Amino acid sequence: MTTKVVDTPQGTTNSYGAPRNPTYSFEAEPELDKLRLHLYRSARCDLIPSDVVARRTETWNGDHLVSSVDQGPVQIAKPAIDEVPCDQGYARDIEVTLVIGNAIHTLGTTDAYGYVGVNLNAELREQLFGAGVPANAMVRVRGPKGQPAQEIGMLSLASLRDFETGTARMIEELNALLAKGADLSSPDIQRSYELYEKLRALAWYDPRFKAASARFWELFFARKQLESTQNLTRNLKALDSARELLKGAGVGAIPLFMQVAISSQAFDPRALDWASGELLTAIRAKPQLCSSFDWTQMQTYGFAPATQIAVQYLRFAQGDGFYTPIAGRCSFITRG
Repeated sequence: MTTKVVDTPQGTTNSYGAPRNPTYSFEAEPELDKLRLHLYRSARCDLIPSDVVARRTETWNGDHLVSSVDQGPVQIAKPAIDEVPCDQGYARDIEVTLVIGNAIHTLGTTDAYGYVGVNLNAELREQLFGAGVPANAMVRVRGPKGQPAQEIGMLSLASLRDFETGTARMIEELNALLAKGADLSSPDIQRSYELYEKLRALAWYDPRFKAASARFWELFFARKQLESTQNLTRNLKALDSARELLKGAGVGAIPLFMQVAISSQAFDPRALDWASGELLTAIRAKPQLCSSFDWTQMQTYGFAPATQIAVQYLRFAQGDGFYTPIAGRCSFITRG
């Protein structure tokens, strides 16, 4: 009696090794009264190709096959062929400090979404922005479990006041347009889109912009975006589709916070806002699709990968009926 293992090739797949060499990046959201940073983490993983085989164990008595037992699919790993970014997520529980010259200012520890903020009282404002202070500060972080400190980038102190002035001016102009409600003219609508896109990129976390954003979406989509999604069951299959699209979209095409939200399977209001804006832009570019849009036909519309990812994230966050309120406002959305 003898036994042997028989493998029948079924295809190939890739897997990833353990994350190593963690690194961090940040986005700054400054105001005159508060300095906020949002931190993200990433690591490097080996890309390991594997052959997938259907394995069975055969038992022979001489030349006679006695039994054959299927063992199911088995992956046979090969040597790593590349190193790729992996383990992207929010940098939680990270100690953050600012290094200005020889002085170190502690900002605090990040929360579950990688957020840390500090109120700028008069004394701290003078230390950060006063006369003789260098134009830039180094952001230094220390990861959990005794990880060594890392310097992850420079924060421009000189530009913070100019940033606040420009942001306040754009928010004021956007609020004035939104106050017109349904009486917005075509040029007004066009300008509101421009202002919204600039503020979305520059100051999404600013509470003044959040208030204007809520009014923007209520006016153009006739719904309250965040409230309508709080109790929905998440569509994880749609998020899997977004993750597959992300692999071929190119790192620079999708904002980092969006990549992290997809990789972390997280409902992120900022990601939802970005996805809505991407779809709105695509509809305005192809108004003929507005009233007949069908997410199952996306491949025929010629949408860019970013728009396809946006649609899948909206399906994840709001369900397959996410487009219904948009279709009802087509004549208003496509004006301008």
